[in-house]
Amino acid sequence: MRHTFAAILLALGLVATACGDSGTSVFELAVGDCFNDEDLEAEVITDVPTVPCSEPHDNEIYYEFTMTDSVYPGRDAAFDTADQRCLEQFEAFVGIDYFESDLDLFSIVPTAESWAEGDRGSLCAVYAVDLSKLTGSMRGAAR
Repeated sequence: MRHTFAAILLALGLVATACGDSGTSVFELAVGDCFNDEDLEAEVITDVPTVPCSEPHDNEIYYEFTMTDSVYPGRDAAFDTADQRCLEQFEAFVGIDYFESDLDLFSIVPTAESWAEGDRGSLCAVYAVDLSKLTGSMRGAAR
């Protein structure tokens, strides 16, 4: 898997500060939401700057699911599970095989702390491999 940008986000802890009053809580993100990367330098990200998908943006949420582990699997295992689920859903959303696409993916998973509070939600997002801005939804974009 290509993980150039995803590795940066994971290293920053994109898992569950703030981007200011214009940010949307990661707990409120849903499929179809688009957001930008500005100000994503905190250890744990709780808010992201959302924008309409019709405007240039960095990322789009394309799949969400609930982890079913009874205990927190650990950060690496949570990302491994989420990345696999995200990869499985990539082609159905984008309309082209992941390995033929100029898009990449990353996952957003619960932290140990949010897991302890009942958070099991995980999200999958796409972005351009060359880090260019996306315009419009990537649903069926076949790129």
